[in-house]
Amino acid sequence: MALQRFPGFIDMHVHLREPGATNKEDFASGSRAAIKGGFTFVCDMPNNPGCPTISSERLNEKVSLADSKALCDTGFHFGTDGHNLASFGAVIRDPHVFGLKVYCGKTTGDLMITDPVALDAIFAAWESDKPILVHAQGDILGECVDLAAHYHRRIHICHVVTQDDVGRVKTAKEHNLIITCGVTPHHLFLTEGDVAKLGAFALFKPPIGSKQDQEMLWESIQTGIIDIIESDHAPHTKEEKVHSTPCFGVPGLETTIPLLVHAIVEKKLTTDKMIDLLYTKPKKIFTIPDQPNTFIELDPVKPYVVGSTGYETKCGWSPFDGWELSGCIERVVLRGKLLVDGGKIV
Repeated sequence: MALQRFPGFIDMHVHLREPGATNKEDFASGSRAAIKGGFTFVCDMPNNPGCPTISSERLNEKVSLADSKALCDTGFHFGTDGHNLASFGAVIRDPHVFGLKVYCGKTTGDLMITDPVALDAIFAAWESDKPILVHAQGDILGECVDLAAHYHRRIHICHVVTQDDVGRVKTAKEHNLIITCGVTPHHLFLTEGDVAKLGAFALFKPPIGSKQDQEMLWESIQTGIIDIIESDHAPHTKEEKVHSTPCFGVPGLETTIPLLVHAIVEKKLTTDKMIDLLYTKPKKIFTIPDQPNTFIELDPVKPYVVGSTGYETKCGWSPFDGWELSGCIERVVLRGKLLVDGGKIV
């Protein structure tokens, strides 16, 4: 079968770990994982432990590191600890910044904010059309949605899981709030049974929902309530995962597209919908610049076993190790430059 050509895909939710945790990823290895997985644009999250992206200086440091190391285009989400609101004015105008990430739930790093007064101040201060991305569930997600409505802010809900939270997004859309949301492949493809087998290697935040939640996520993709797929690529070393207090997160850049091609084979998804989730919608929601003469080509039927040829990500594992999928990325071209050929990075 002939290779299928697609635009260079976009992942708006990755953790490339540099600076601060380059033992498990950096811009070189993370961008290699991205292009090997078919992504030509990724957006890095701000919650680097010990050196979060909450100042212009930290942002400029990341931009410089990515410019010197990354093989794909890289954008950034700015972060907040609730005390850096004065920096918003400058970073809002920075073309490398595509949104503000607000953490209202437990995750890696020290940026969690649950105080209603602090949240109100953050939403008030972010005077921009660039979205506020929130990591939140339950009542505090409802508070964030209400604040977005009050201050007329764009809001993006990251990695939705539960029926209640998707219902909040649906209701907000019905009331014409500018709200979008994303879902991760691990929430779409892993179940409680996988968690029982994988243990800490399936430990991530937010945790996996019920089988009913998972079925609802697929239905919400079909109905358009869920707007994008975001890998939430969060590499940790195997040693960290088997530790008595394991880290949250799983890598995802190299498996997202093959998993979605697998979903197409299983009639859960169409090719057009995959393009919408990985290119059209993220490009529109986050105003991603054009990448002229950029495309990927994949083989939709050639089988391969996940992990059989290793990984580009430094962490060197996947919760989908051993799965037989198709959708191997054979070629990646970025602005006319060949980056992947025959499934190998040039």
